[in-house]
Order: sequence, then structure tokens, then C-alpha cells
Amino acid sequence: MVRATRIQYFGDKTIRTLFFPIAIANHGNGLIRSLSMRGLQVALAAVILGISVSSGLADDNSPFIYFATQDPFADGLPTKNDVYVFGGVFAHGAFGDAINVLGADYTDNYIIGAAYGRDFVDIGAGFVLGGVAGAAIRFGEDDDTTGELWAGARLRHHGLVIGDLAIAPALTAGFSAVTGPTEIERDREIVHDGDASFLGFVGAELSFRVRQAPNVELVYQLHHRSGADGTFGDMTEGSNANALGIRYRF
Repeated sequence: MVRATRIQYFGDKTIRTLFFPIAIANHGNGLIRSLSMRGLQVALAAVILGISVSSGLADDNSPFIYFATQDPFADGLPTKNDVYVFGGVFAHGAFGDAINVLGADYTDNYIIGAAYGRDFVDIGAGFVLGGVAGAAIRFGEDDDTTGELWAGARLRHHGLVIGDLAIAPALTAGFSAVTGPTEIERDREIVHDGDASFLGFVGAELSFRVRQAPNVELVYQLHHRSGADGTFGDMTEGSNANALGIRYRF
């Protein structure tokens, strides 16, 4: 397995940047290395740039900054469906540790996948209730290649609008099934004498889109499998991956 590590400095602290898979060969089998912590940093820089230029582009009839109670960029009827493709890297720690994107302790194990979502009902105050179903492949230096299926209910908000930029949170809660555990999940199975095959799923996310491309979102998501304190598989924590992807709405 080939790894590339870049040391960056932030103040007096070092930040280790791990690159995601880029189509390398491992004993004849290709592995995809895409998305890295560098990619997250570039994405954040793009968002900041979007904010800086949005003042001259915003709709003159709307406030510059406001919380949207309906789709701020919809031209006619709002979209109901979406497709999300992503790649991510697993972290050693629990949910609370992994959500610290730049400070998390990352592994050499990865996830790539896709999900379909649909909005069902607008419940008011900018909140929309819907559903999501997805599939992914998990692989890496320490892990056998395994598959994951998940489905759940999604609650999202139309978000904070800053000029021509919308920043929107969402939370998906449901269930996740895998064909085999990752190394982290296997270690936690041993500790708790549990089974990580079927666990709860939580997808906490933040999405970014601009008025000029209203159907496309840049999405950060924490992909979390959990035993919900022993409710599923006699497990507490399952696994956590920070993921970055693109969502298309239609």
C-alpha cells in the first residue's frame, strides 16, 4: 500500500494531511484513492470565496443574510429527489472525535458510495421531512472489502442564505447493515461481545450550494454507525467516516 503524507503548519501546531486513494495497485487489485483532508480544506476555501463574491450577485428583493423558510433558489416548484455520491475516510475515535474534521485521528481505510433521497413533506419553519437509502463499499489497508446498505428518515432545513450562497444542515437517522465488519468494528465487537452486522445509522451533514447552480450541492457528512448504547448488536460505537461528496437535486 502506498501512502502520501503532507505536513502542514497552523500556528505552532502541525497538521498531518492524508491523501485518499487514487487508483493504485495492491497485489493486482486496484484501489481508488480520492478525497482527502486536503480536499476538505479546498472545499472550505471555495465556500469562503463564494461568500466573498456573493454580495454583487444576490437577489435585490431578498435580505443579504437570512434563514430560509422555503427553497431560496427554486424557480417554480422545488425539487423533490436527489442523488448523492461521496468518498470518505474512517476515523479511530467516536462520533464526537470524528466530527472534529481537521483534528480527527484517521485510518488508512475508506468508504465510497451513493444514496438516493426524496423529500416527502414540508413541515414548516424551513424544515423538510424525507427519506434516504444508500449503498457503499468499505476497504483499505486494515480492512477486507465489505458492503454496506442503509436507509433512514431525513430531516433537513433550507438553511442560512448569505447572498447567493445557501448553507443547509440535515440529519438522517435509520439503520445500517454490512456484509462484514471493518477492523475498528471488529475490535469493538470483541470489547463488547457484540455484533456490528446490523446497527443504527446517523448521517449528520452540512451542504453548500449557490444560486447560479441551484441543483448541485457540495456536501460534508459524518457517516456514523452506532449500537445506540447497546440497542443494536450489543454495541455502543460502530464506526465513523468523514465524507465529502456531490448531491444533484431534481
